[in-house]
Amino acid sequence: MPTLKQTLLRELCDRLVREGIEIKGARGIEGFDPPLSVANDGYGSGTPPHPDLLGFDATGRRVVFGLVRESRETLDSEKALEEYNVFLDHNASLGEQASVLYVIMPGELVNDFTEIITHYIHRNYWSRIIAVPALLPPPAGGAN
Repeated sequence: MPTLKQTLLRELCDRLVREGIEIKGARGIEGFDPPLSVANDGYGSGTPPHPDLLGFDATGRRVVFGLVRESRETLDSEKALEEYNVFLDHNASLGEQASVLYVIMPGELVNDFTEIITHYIHRNYWSRIIAVPALLPPPAGGAN
């Protein structure tokens, strides 16, 4: 049985393909190589992060990064904030062709994620980060 992270990544991959994005790499999805790391120009640890998904939008002529966030704890860890900054900084000087970041998560985390982004991420990047509420069924036993 796939993990929650694998399920979310597959959902994000399928969504991006429907939107016309060519998937170049996806971590742990059969048929795709793992995405390459992205240069880190000095954020946090300085370590080049690997996105969960890497794609290319031929229409917009820009790189598309995808991340999976399966719990509240993964939204604003130091590693997560570093990843957001590195991926959003990628090609930032290219205007409309600056890279875009999709972040998929269970729907109940979207409000928390939005608060984190507006608090920690520079407003010039906000238009290039897309929160994707997952279409997961509710947990067994009903809502909490």
